[in-house]
This record gives sequence, C-alpha cells and structure tokens, in this order.
Amino acid sequence: MLTGMELPYSKVTVSTLWLMTAVVIAIVADLSWTGVIALATFGLLPPLAMLLWTDPAQTISQSIHEARR
Repeated sequence: MLTGMELPYSKVTVSTLWLMTAVVIAIVADLSWTGVIALATFGLLPPLAMLLWTDPAQTISQSIHEARR
C-alpha cells in the first residue's frame, strides 16, 4: 500500500506516462488539427484532475487502527 509520501510521486508518474502515451499516439496517427486538439484535451484533462484530487480525511476507524499498531 502507498504511504502518504509515495502517493504524490505516483500521481506524477501516472500523469507523465498518460501524457507521453497521448503524444506518441498523436505522432503515430498523424492527426489533423482537430484531432490534435481532441487528443490534447483527452491527454490533459485526466492527469490534471488526478493531480488536483485531494484524498479524503482519515476516518476515526482508520485513526484507531493506526494508533493500535
């Protein structure tokens, strides 16, 4: 399981891989301008949403379980 410190690095890694995949698809597919705009939107929105997502607060049950360890 990911700790609090590893999660931001994982988000950045997944976002980078997603964007690189979108760029490779754009290069290989040789898209028109409208296709490039659509792919840019597809490539940028999910990583931005993931990077801006904040994790929910820890529940009381999780706090108790962590304290008992």
